[in-house]
Amino acid sequence: MPLVKGVETITIDLNSYYQDIVYQLFSNAKIIIDRFHIIAMITRAFNQYRSQWMKRYKYQSLEYKLLKFFWRLYLKNDHALTDNNEYYDRHIHQKVKINERISLGLELDAKLNNDYVVMHDVMNDLATRNKDTLAETLYNYHYDQLSKPIATVIKTLRRNLEIVLNAAGSDESNGPLEGTNRMIKQIQRTAFSLQNFNHLIARINLRMMRTKKQYQV
Repeated sequence: MPLVKGVETITIDLNSYYQDIVYQLFSNAKIIIDRFHIIAMITRAFNQYRSQWMKRYKYQSLEYKLLKFFWRLYLKNDHALTDNNEYYDRHIHQKVKINERISLGLELDAKLNNDYVVMHDVMNDLATRNKDTLAETLYNYHYDQLSKPIATVIKTLRRNLEIVLNAAGSDESNGPLEGTNRMIKQIQRTAFSLQNFNHLIARINLRMMRTKKQYQV
């Protein structure tokens, strides 16, 4: 196949086959790893280890409840956790602040705490487009200080360091396209397959029009 020299950037995930294709067909293109996929990888790995550690405890124990319930708080941007008001957590039967609630869970395991720090540092570095701090973040911990799932992700990011750093230095993203693909799959699932293809296309267009109008408001 002929080389395409006019393409400047290509945004992909970390699939090595995609990279091989890009190098063969787009000789002048800079590869950018999509931030969406980096964040998805590292949050999925964090949740995997959190779930593994949680299952070491008895179902009704305090430790199990700390890791089981309100798990989304662990993934929420740590810079956005600014609510200092106490609330009553019915699962652990005590009053806590949001930061305290997270800290109680992270105190159960040093590797879980390190995973949390690395995960949020990576997300914040990508959000602020800071390539230098992202590189530092990826080398802050030895692999034995992290859980196996997170260590595997960090190894992958280090191995692809150049194109991963491109993600922090670029505004290019496949996020809108990924969202559209997910929306189409969701329509297919909830519709239990539409027999008329034109009806499926009409449903997709209607959903996209509603989404576009919502963002315009």
